[in-house]
Amino acid sequence: MRNSIDKLALHTLAVLLLAMGAQPAWAQQKQVKTVSPSASIPGETYWQYTLEEGSSWQLVQSSGYAVDDDGRYFSERMYMIQDVNGLYNAPLPAGVREDLLSSVDATSTAFVLSETIVNEIAISEQQGWLTPALQAIAEPDDIGEPLPIAPSSGMSRLGLFGKCSDKVVSKNKSFNYSTPLNTNFNIGGGFSGNLSLTGDAQTSASGEVQVNLKRYKIFGICIPYGVKFDHARAYGTVMVNTGTTLSGTVNYASPGNWEWQIAKPHLFGFTFFIGPIPVYVGFNLPITAGLELKASVTGSVTYSASEAASGYFDYSCTLDSCGGYANISTSSSPQTFTGSVSGRIQPTVYAQVGFRGYLYSDSFAYAQVGVRPYLYGDLWGYYGNNCGDANGDGYYETVDALTFDLDWQIYITAQADTFLTSEKRWNLWNTARWHINYWDLIGSDALQPMLVGAGSVPVNFSQGYTARMRPCWPYTDNVNYQLAWGDGTTSYPSGAATGTAVSHSWSSTGTKGLTLTAVSDAHGRVFNASTARNIQVTQGGATHLGLTWKVLGTNGSYVHVGNDSLSNVYSGDTSPSVSLPILCLKKDNRTAPSYITFDFYNGWAGGEVRLTGPVAGTSLTSRSAADAICAGTFGTGFRMAEFHDGNGGWTWWAQGVISSASRFWVAINDQPANPWN
Repeated sequence: MRNSIDKLALHTLAVLLLAMGAQPAWAQQKQVKTVSPSASIPGETYWQYTLEEGSSWQLVQSSGYAVDDDGRYFSERMYMIQDVNGLYNAPLPAGVREDLLSSVDATSTAFVLSETIVNEIAISEQQGWLTPALQAIAEPDDIGEPLPIAPSSGMSRLGLFGKCSDKVVSKNKSFNYSTPLNTNFNIGGGFSGNLSLTGDAQTSASGEVQVNLKRYKIFGICIPYGVKFDHARAYGTVMVNTGTTLSGTVNYASPGNWEWQIAKPHLFGFTFFIGPIPVYVGFNLPITAGLELKASVTGSVTYSASEAASGYFDYSCTLDSCGGYANISTSSSPQTFTGSVSGRIQPTVYAQVGFRGYLYSDSFAYAQVGVRPYLYGDLWGYYGNNCGDANGDGYYETVDALTFDLDWQIYITAQADTFLTSEKRWNLWNTARWHINYWDLIGSDALQPMLVGAGSVPVNFSQGYTARMRPCWPYTDNVNYQLAWGDGTTSYPSGAATGTAVSHSWSSTGTKGLTLTAVSDAHGRVFNASTARNIQVTQGGATHLGLTWKVLGTNGSYVHVGNDSLSNVYSGDTSPSVSLPILCLKKDNRTAPSYITFDFYNGWAGGEVRLTGPVAGTSLTSRSAADAICAGTFGTGFRMAEFHDGNGGWTWWAQGVISSASRFWVAINDQPANPWN
C-alpha cells in the first residue's frame, strides 16, 4: 500500500509540474547544495545519507526495515530541520512552514518531515482538493469529525471545528552493557606526556525517546507529515571503575583542556511507523576521557590512582534543559606519585560514560546524560628566600616545598545537540568535593608557620600576635594550629591561612621558647610542621609617649601621611598602653607621580606603605623591634616609617592604599618622641 501511495504522489507531482512548466514557488525560493551520498548507519535496520543541505536543514534519503512494526521495507526522502532558522530556509510550502512555526515552543527544536507528504500538501492546496495520496492517509481531527467523502474546493484549510494536535509517541527499552576502558593518549599542546586509562564501565538501565507526530489540518481533516524531537530519558544503575596514570612535563604557563572519545557502542534502536511516517530512534553509549590542566611554571608530574563510581539515576532531557535525580557514591585509592616543580601544576582527570538518545541519528538530534568521576591533582613546589620570617629574627629563611594534594568528585552531566552545530552542556548534579590524601614529598620546611609580633614583651602584658602560614603557601583553607607559649600553657587557635589573631601574657620574666605548629587545615591536609621562636619577657615595657600620624589625603593609588594637630614630634603624643597599627615603608626609589606637587614639608618617600594590625606601644622596645614587626608581616625591605622619609619633614607621599580609620605609630630619629626613648 505504501509504495502505491508514493508512486501516485510522485506521478501527480510530475504531471502538475509539467503542466505549470516550472517548479512551484515554494520549491524555488531557497538555494540548495547537492551533497554526495555518505552513508550513515546508526543501527542495523536503518540507513541514511544526505542528498541536499542548506542553512540549518538537510534533505536525506532514508531506508530500512520497520522491524518493530510489521518488518516492511521503506525508502523515504526526509527533510531534517533545525530550529526556526531551518524552518525559514528549507524549501517548504508556506502553509507547512506556518504550521511548524506556530508549534515552536523552545529555543532548540528539531523536525523531520516526509518530502513526499509535504509536496502532496502543497499540490492539494494549489488545486483546492486532496490528492489521492493524502486521502489514503487522512485522519479525523481531535473532536472526531467524520472525514469528507469527496474533495471540496470550498473547504477552508482550517476546517470548521476540530484541531489537529500532535500525537505523543514514546519508545523505550532496557539494556545491560559492560565495556573495558583501556586506552592511551598523547596529550601535546604544552604538555609533553601521556594519559593512560584502564578499567571498565557497567550499566543496567532503560532508555526512552519521545517524539511528537505533527499533523497538518487541510480541508477539515488531519494529515500526519513529520515528527518533532521531544525528549530522551535514561534511568537505571551505573558503575564506572577507572585506573588513571598521568605523566609528562609542563612547559607553559596557561590552562589546557583535552577530551577524547574512547568508544561509542550502539545499545539499541527502534524503526517503526507513526501513521505513514517511518521513525528511527536509538541509544548509544559515548565514553569519553578528559584532562584539564592548570600550570604556573615549568615542571613535571607523574601520578597513578584508581576511582570507582556507582549508583542510580533518572533524567529526562530536551534539547534545552534536563530534570531528574541521581544518587552516586564513589571510592578512590591513590597509588603512586612523583613530581618536581617550582610553582604549581593542577591536573584534573575524568572518564565519562554517557547515555545518548537520538532521533534518526545522533548527527541530527540527541540528548545525553553522563556519569563523570573526577580526580583533582594539585602539585605545589617552592624554593627561595622570599617566603617570610618564621622565627622573628628579622631575616627571611631559605625554604623549600614539594607537596601533592588529591581530591575526587562525581558529576552527572548532560548535553544536547542538533546537526552537531549547537551543542549545549550542563552539570545536573554533583557530590561534594572530597579529599583523598595529601603528601609532603620532601619534608617541606615552607610548611612551617609564622608567628608575627613583638620579640620583647613586658611581664603581665597581654601581647597580640598573628599565627599564619607563610606567604608562598598557595591554599586558602582555614588552618588548625597548636601554640605552646613556653610557660607550660598551650592554645589551639584556628582561622585563616593568611592570619589568625592570638594573644598571651607571661607572669614571669625571661626567655620564653614558643612553638607554633600547623596541625592541619579544613580541607583535610595534615602538616604537623612547627616553628620555634624566642620571646623576651622583660620587667617593664616601653613607657615613653610615641609619635602618631594619620592619613591626610589620597590621590589614586598614592597616599599622603603626616602630622596633624594631635601629633607631637618633640616628646610624643600617645601613651604606650594604646595599641595602634605601625606605618611600614619599603623604599625602592620608585618614580614620583608627575601630577602631585612636592616640597620640603610635603615630600616623596620613594616607596610603598602598609599598615600592620594594632600593636601595643609597650612592645615597641626598640627601633629594631618595630622594624622586625614590619618585615615579619610584609616581607624583606619593609621597616617602620620615619618622620624624615620624605627627605624633609612633617608630611610625605608614598604609593599604597591604607585605612584612614585610625592613627598609627611613626618613628622619629632626632627627637625623644618614640615609645622606646
